[in-house]
Amino acid sequence: MLMNFQALSTFIKVAETGSVSVAARLHGLPKSSVSLKLKQLEEEVGAELFARRGRALELTDAGRVLLERGQHILSLCDDTAAAVASMQDDAAGVLRVGASGEFGTALNAQMLQAFRAAHPKIQLDLVFFAPSVFLDLSRQKVFDAVLSFDDTSGPGTEVLATLRYGLYASPRYLAEQGTPQTVADLARHKGVIYRDAEGVMPWRLSDGCDSAEILPPADIVTNDYWTTKYFAVAGAGLALLPAFFTDLEVREGHLVPVLPEWQTEARSITLRVPDPRYVAPKTRAFLAFCKSYFQPGFDFAGPRYFVEALCFPDTSKGETE
Repeated sequence: MLMNFQALSTFIKVAETGSVSVAARLHGLPKSSVSLKLKQLEEEVGAELFARRGRALELTDAGRVLLERGQHILSLCDDTAAAVASMQDDAAGVLRVGASGEFGTALNAQMLQAFRAAHPKIQLDLVFFAPSVFLDLSRQKVFDAVLSFDDTSGPGTEVLATLRYGLYASPRYLAEQGTPQTVADLARHKGVIYRDAEGVMPWRLSDGCDSAEILPPADIVTNDYWTTKYFAVAGAGLALLPAFFTDLEVREGHLVPVLPEWQTEARSITLRVPDPRYVAPKTRAFLAFCKSYFQPGFDFAGPRYFVEALCFPDTSKGETE
C-alpha cells in the first residue's frame, strides 16, 4: 500500500491540534478538503482514526499507532531533505520563516526586505503568529527559521540583539499635562497600556540603581503595539515602547522620550533554526544576514513607515451662521 503523504501530514496536524478547522488553517485548505483527506486516509488504512466525543475529536487505537509512526516517517523525510539541501552551495529556494507578530511589520518585515535585496534567488514564505502563542519544537519544524522574543532555550538558538523599552509621549500631551520630572510623577499621568495574554502589563522600570513598578490610570488598553503608538502620538498619554519602534516618530518630532534614564530590563531578539543538524545554504545565509543586521552601523535602505503627524480639527471655534 502506497500511503498519501499529504493526507498523512494532514492527519497529523488534525491529531496534534485536535481540530479539523485549525489544521485547515495551518495547511491553507478549506475545511472540507481536510475532512476529505481524512476520509481517504481511513479508507487506505482500513480503520477509523478518530472518534467524536461531542464536538471533540479523540484518536482511536489505530489513530494513535498511525500518529506515532507517521510523525516518525515525516521526521525522517524532513531530515533527508535537509541533509541533501545542506550539501548544496547555492543560497536559493523558498525560505519559510516563522515570526512573532509582536513587532512584525516594524522589525521583521523591513529586515526581510533588506534580506531579499541581498539574496534575490531566495523566495520568502513568512508566517506571523500571535505573541501569546508559543510554538513548541514539533510545530517549529515546519519552518527553516523562527524569529521571536525571549526564546533563548534549546539547540539552534542565536541571540541576535537585546532591546529595552522606554517611555514616550507626544509634545501635545506634554504641553497640556506637563513633563514628568521624576518616576514618582508618573502616577498622576495617563498611560496607553499594553496588554498581553496574561493581562495588563505594568511598567517595570529601572535607572540602574533604583527600580519602580507603575500602572498609571489609562483610558486605553490594547494588545497591539501599533495601536499603542498611535494613541501616544495622538496625545492620549504616556506609552512604554522600544526605541527601534519609535525612532522615526522621535526624529520627526511626533514623540518625545520621557525620563529616558528609566527603562525596562533587556529583552532578547532570537533566531532559532529548528533542526541545527542540517542547515541549508539559504538558512545559513539568513542567519548570517540577521546577525549583521543588528550590528552597529548597518545601513538599512529599505522602505519604512511610521505614525505621521495627526491632524486635529479645530474645535475652539463655533459654527458661523
